[in-house]
Amino acid sequence: MATVTFILKNPNTKKEKKEKTDDKEKKPTAETIIFLYMYVDQKRIVLSTGKKIHPKNWNPIEHRARQTERYKNFRETNERLTDIEEKALACYDKHMISNSAPNIPLLRLELEEAIRPKPKENPEAVTFYQASDQYIKTVNRKPWTIKHYKTTLTALDEYQKNKGLVLRFTDINMDFYESFIKFCNEVKVLSFNTSGTHIKNIKIFHNYAMRKGYIDRDLPRDFKVFAETADTIYLNEQELQTIYNLDLSGNKKLERQRDLFIIGCYTGLRFGDLSKLKMENIIKSGTRIRVKTEKTGETVEIPVHWTINEILEKYEGSLPPAISDQKMNDYLKDIAEEAGLDESVIKTQNKGGKRTESKFFKYQLVTVHTARRSFATNAYLAGVPSISISKITGHRSEKSFLKYIKISQEQNADLIAAHPFFVKPLPKPENNKQEQEQTENA
Repeated sequence: MATVTFILKNPNTKKEKKEKTDDKEKKPTAETIIFLYMYVDQKRIVLSTGKKIHPKNWNPIEHRARQTERYKNFRETNERLTDIEEKALACYDKHMISNSAPNIPLLRLELEEAIRPKPKENPEAVTFYQASDQYIKTVNRKPWTIKHYKTTLTALDEYQKNKGLVLRFTDINMDFYESFIKFCNEVKVLSFNTSGTHIKNIKIFHNYAMRKGYIDRDLPRDFKVFAETADTIYLNEQELQTIYNLDLSGNKKLERQRDLFIIGCYTGLRFGDLSKLKMENIIKSGTRIRVKTEKTGETVEIPVHWTINEILEKYEGSLPPAISDQKMNDYLKDIAEEAGLDESVIKTQNKGGKRTESKFFKYQLVTVHTARRSFATNAYLAGVPSISISKITGHRSEKSFLKYIKISQEQNADLIAAHPFFVKPLPKPENNKQEQEQTENA
């Protein structure tokens, strides 16, 4: 029987002093190698996985990368380690079929070939684009994730045609990184976040190519994913109540989507979960909504807001039906316009490598996802503890949660103005002062 785990080479790595190499200063790295440990009959085999990680991003109990906002590649790293573990155990099983007892030196060689295979003799036979396409066709991911992968694949194809080349695995380096980002900015004129998503997906494709043995080296450390917080809106309580009180009885399509949107605004559910909400999700005599979320797989429990109770009564104990998010977005803009949400909004965005400003009416920016941001922001302004809100929204870090809180500097000041920190303490009552003096004299 064999067991496998992963341990850092230097779990307490700290930045060392700069060392001089060939009269040039070499900057030290704070990352350390992740080793595979296989235990067989009280004997140990240790092999490098080829992956590096900073100890701060490592969970020594679970032997996997931590899920943090700082380390955005945790999912890729953990998928790679799980893949290595499965290959190592499969290699051990195959070894035992061929050998009556473990041959440790031979098993070590077999493990090296299994987890870090040498590149194919003719790596040019499969291009980077072909390997990426192969990954998309075989991977088990949600439809919206596959859609994002295909968008990146299209961008790669357009890049190849623009440059008049075919991307080889050896081409995926820092020169490509800089050239591709320039292409996204100047030719495609993409937003900062869209370009960053393409880089993230290219790293995923590259990791797949490594697992397949098409290439045997990691991407450069500076091949980094990037993103910025989107400039988005939320609807305050007054605006939501205006929408809720709209008489849409003459247009049932709009009325149903308005009611579903209001449910989203008071549950904080993502559209995927909101659209699949059923009466069996409403529990505890109609006071709670319990849902296993699609994106994270976590179960959340949400108090039923009074508006949701009224909507349930209106539909005689059922829920308004959902349509596609794209069509619902169109309806929501019509609803918000009818509600008079015509305030001017300046939206800033990094697009094509330049900071741009665009002017919109507020109703033009209302989407299905506005409901989730509105829930988080309004609950926060109402004094609901952040930890309670994030238990419902499913955010696992404060940084990601705070991106949903859309309050102005003025609103923030109003919110904390009554905090004891800003208020002059009341003078102590005179009788308490006299009692204190009597106590001291005694």
